[in-house]
Amino acid sequence: MPIHTTTDDLTAGMTLHDAVYDGPQLVLAAGKTLNSADVDFLRNHRPGASVSVEDPILDEIIAFHDERGDNALAQETQSKLATVISDVQEQYCSRITRASLDCQSIKNTVGGVLNYLGEKPVLAAKLCDMDREHGYLVAHSAHVFYLSIVLGNAVRSRVRDARRKSRAQSTLHGKSDLDLTPLALAALFMDTGMAPLADLYNQKEPLTLEQCEMIRNHPTVSAQALPEDAPELTKLLIETHHENHDGSGYPYGLKGDEIHVYARILRVADAYAAATSRQVYKEACSSVRALWEMTWGMFAHFYDPVILKIFASVIQPYPIGGVVRLNSQFGAVVVRYGRVSPFLPDIVIAFDEEGRRLPKDKLVGPIRLDAHPTLKIVEFLGEDLSELYDRDTRVEKVSNAEFTTLYEGVVSGCATATRG
Repeated sequence: MPIHTTTDDLTAGMTLHDAVYDGPQLVLAAGKTLNSADVDFLRNHRPGASVSVEDPILDEIIAFHDERGDNALAQETQSKLATVISDVQEQYCSRITRASLDCQSIKNTVGGVLNYLGEKPVLAAKLCDMDREHGYLVAHSAHVFYLSIVLGNAVRSRVRDARRKSRAQSTLHGKSDLDLTPLALAALFMDTGMAPLADLYNQKEPLTLEQCEMIRNHPTVSAQALPEDAPELTKLLIETHHENHDGSGYPYGLKGDEIHVYARILRVADAYAAATSRQVYKEACSSVRALWEMTWGMFAHFYDPVILKIFASVIQPYPIGGVVRLNSQFGAVVVRYGRVSPFLPDIVIAFDEEGRRLPKDKLVGPIRLDAHPTLKIVEFLGEDLSELYDRDTRVEKVSNAEFTTLYEGVVSGCATATRG
């Protein structure tokens, strides 16, 4: 079983479960048994970075999901998306006619992503580190595209399930399926208007008022840069992907049901991808903290609460094998994803208060954190998370009433949402 730890905690004799990269450059291959020189190199060149090592003892006591195949597929898919997005931005900046962009190839890419999600609906929600290889703007767009399709597919799956269970309810009659193509196209093109401003992501100085205004105009500019055959709904989604659920967004100040459901999906995917990406002016926020802040933090009112609940059901911020410290000061390893909340995974207590490995006969678990409310995670990969667990971290399921409203918004009401 892999254990996710940091380079600071590596010792000679450990075996890498996953390869270590520096951007696209392979540093150490998977399966490599570390010697003292390897450990020193990683500590010096990647201090505090996350690494994954083998743990045969845990293999003997619990079955776990091997994520290597999922990670490889997610990496491959998002890299392909980044290539498509890079080509789109290059054509935009070169002023190639908008009619020449191949929407069919984009639809084929969407189909490939959806096929992958159909096989792995939860484990697919992984963001890969592509910032150094492709540049922030391209990597960000690929992440937003990917997460939007993950989230859109989750909504569509719930619509299908509800329709099967409630065929007699007229509120769930309507289209035979939800077409995610307009959402996918919007995710792909929504930041093309930022391409001429890409240098701003490398700027350490505060933005000027003029630069801020240019950024606020990018939804409109991006919509105007669409291929001529793009669906009208896609244009609407791009124009409104920075509208907030409470009406505080831009450019029109729309709120709640005035915003198309797909635009609300884009808003969540955009915010999460931005929060978890490294930028010149800020460090990346951990997946755990980003999801918590969006769900319960001071900006939670920006996002549709129903979309957030569905998002929290497909995002798993703690990786299998992640090492966490508990309020008991013992260390534990995540062995299964949370069943009632992404913040409450199943764990095995495997380390004492000093971080030393417990003997095999002293291991405790698996333990479901949702069934042990007094046992809380306080640290993951060196980040203090104690404040996050001062509240109930269960995520409520979407109620029937909430879902019916969301469904109606997808297939009818919000589909005709207008610009301000």
